[in-house]
Amino acid sequence: MASASNSYSSAGAGADASPFPFPALPPPPPPPPTSSRRLPPPCWSHGETLALIDAYRDKWHSLGRGNLRASHWDDVAATVARECPSSSAVPKSSVQCRHKIEKLRKRYRSEKQRSLSSWLYFRKMDAMERGAAAEAEGTGGLRFTIPKAVRSKIVGCRPSPRAAIKPGLEEMRRRIEEKRMRMRGVEGGIGDLVAALGVFGEGFLRMEQMKMDVLREMEKMRMEMELKRTEMILDCQRQIVETMVQRFMGN
Repeated sequence: MASASNSYSSAGAGADASPFPFPALPPPPPPPPTSSRRLPPPCWSHGETLALIDAYRDKWHSLGRGNLRASHWDDVAATVARECPSSSAVPKSSVQCRHKIEKLRKRYRSEKQRSLSSWLYFRKMDAMERGAAAEAEGTGGLRFTIPKAVRSKIVGCRPSPRAAIKPGLEEMRRRIEEKRMRMRGVEGGIGDLVAALGVFGEGFLRMEQMKMDVLREMEKMRMEMELKRTEMILDCQRQIVETMVQRFMGN
């Protein structure tokens, strides 16, 4: 009996010490690394940049150069997407438009400190910041800008015809009206100058007339005095002759 028990124990012990152990479980995978790299900024084409500057300028000026709210930036982004539908697969968002404008204005302030800037967008940003007067500065008259329709074909955009033509017509009408106002001012100035010259001419003629009158009176007085002097000389000579004749006859 004891022998059977010992053999059973030996068999149980042999079963526990199996030559084929179970494989260990693999360690859990490490958590994904948290990357602090920021996404690269979006790529802006030349046409999109021009459309963004125009859209922001129109909105900014319509608000009296005030700060744009979120809804205003949405309008700017929608205008850029409408003006340049084929520039990129994904249209630019309002946040991207705002960041791009901030970078453009920062670059403009840096370029403005230079005596001569070769930056591609300097003239356009300068016109936006300083107003329409910057565009006409140095021209001395009317200047016609390239319509958006033609400019968009050059940069690969397809603007809306109504949005492209209407601002150009309004700008042309405004400049023609300013030219007319300047011409009216010049005509009014010429009229005042003519009137002033007329008054001056009349005064000059009166002075010349008075001068002639004075000279005429002086000449008349001189002739009268000369006549009296001649008469006095003749009278003295006559008296001398008469005196001499009387003395001669008396002798």
